[in-house]
Amino acid sequence: MSLLVLLTAVMPAALRVAREQLSQYQSGEAIATESGATVRSALPTSDQPCQQCDLVAADLSGQDHSRKNFREANMAGANLTRTQLINAVLHQANLTQATLQGANLQGADLSQAILTQADLSQAQMLHVSLVQADLTSASLTQAELRDAALCSAQLQGADLSEASLYGTILRQADLSNTDLRGADLRYADLYEANLTNANLTGARLEFATMPDGSTYNQGYIQPINPSQGCDPTAAANIADQPRPQSPRQQP
Repeated sequence: MSLLVLLTAVMPAALRVAREQLSQYQSGEAIATESGATVRSALPTSDQPCQQCDLVAADLSGQDHSRKNFREANMAGANLTRTQLINAVLHQANLTQATLQGANLQGADLSQAILTQADLSQAQMLHVSLVQADLTSASLTQAELRDAALCSAQLQGADLSEASLYGTILRQADLSNTDLRGADLRYADLYEANLTNANLTGARLEFATMPDGSTYNQGYIQPINPSQGCDPTAAANIADQPRPQSPRQQP
């Protein structure tokens, strides 16, 4: 067989393979682009509700989503570093392995939220509701949790070292194997909480109500923060209320 005949027989096959590979590459690139567009389009705007929306691995870092309704949203693995979430509704939201380092969650509703292995280190969580929330193995080191409600919360293996838990309600919370070294638990309500194997080295417990109902300092009668607001249904009902219009939205 001559060289010309051989080349004539081989080139169409090689060209066909090359075209198939190019087609596969372009198809994969289109899928990736479409996927990226989907993620971007899923990001909520300041005026857009986000109940039950899909924000898995979304990047919301540094944004302001205060007072937004994220009820039952899937935010697993989301980046919420230093995000403003003041008075936001995150009732029953999935925040598994989400990063909320330095986030401002003051007054937010995180009741029954899933925060397993989430990073909440240095987060501002003053007056936050974490009633029945799952914070198993979460990082809350140096977090601000003053006057927060963590009734019946799951905190097994969580890192609360150097966290401020002044006046925090921790009734019936599971704090087994929790790191509470250097934490401020003054005036905290730990009635019926599980502190099995918790590390309380250097923790401040002045006037705290202990699991057996006694107080750390004799003469103290009641916790400074009464155990009200421990019912997650009360906070959840807030999410169903219509959001007030801003002055620009009103006719």
